[in-house]
Amino acid sequence: MKLLDNKAIQIAIKNFKDKIRHWQYIFFSLGLPIMFTIMFYFMLGTEELPSGKTAFDYGFPGMIIYATAIGTMNAAIMFAGERSSGMLSRLDTMPTGRKNMFLGALISESILLSLQIIIMFVIGYAILGLYFESPLALLFGFLIAVLFGISSVGLGIIIASMSKTVDIANAVSLMFFMLLIFLSGSLMPFDSPIVYFTPPFWAKQVFLQIVVMGHGLGENLYSSSLIGSSAEVIPISLLGGLLIVVAYTIVFIIIGIIIFQKKTKF
Repeated sequence: MKLLDNKAIQIAIKNFKDKIRHWQYIFFSLGLPIMFTIMFYFMLGTEELPSGKTAFDYGFPGMIIYATAIGTMNAAIMFAGERSSGMLSRLDTMPTGRKNMFLGALISESILLSLQIIIMFVIGYAILGLYFESPLALLFGFLIAVLFGISSVGLGIIIASMSKTVDIANAVSLMFFMLLIFLSGSLMPFDSPIVYFTPPFWAKQVFLQIVVMGHGLGENLYSSSLIGSSAEVIPISLLGGLLIVVAYTIVFIIIGIIIFQKKTKF
């Protein structure tokens, strides 16, 4: 019995090669986070706060989640493009299975997102010298970002599955992507109960408190990144926040497979 379905792997490889050929998408998805990272770094400065950390030490986890959430838009554009080109129609006539098509797209986009996260880590923690609690905490933060990235890709494929054209998929995914990022307080602190209904908030907050604050999974989450200021402790532990990220990921993948198998028309 094979651990992975070769059909899904083959589709993932095809998608990955297509991404390399259309390198402009990769440049866009990575260029924006890098640009914002450098811009916010100079805006916030390197002056230490009473905690001994800088404002950008607290803000960079939000940039990581921003870079990862772009996977929603990238996946939607890629998948809608495959539909418009007729590639998925041809694959649908073969004994490939729509589930394998979905999983193949999920795998290829998740690999690219992992590479983007690594590059962001190098820029933030190696080049800019931002604070992190320990290498183990940083590894845990990487896994959180990858997990959130998978859910973002799943959401993007769901959007593409329900969009008739690339332009519609691009517009809808951009709207969802930017709306969730700003409402979650990832780019700018946003003190509102709305944040609890956005997937990026949970990923960003768990990442922040583990990697920057050095908190354990048993400690409680804060309501925003303004720890020590207006942020309040909420009755949910970091482990609970992590489980919420896992739940979002599972739900998006399951919904994506169901919609793709039963409702998508090529």
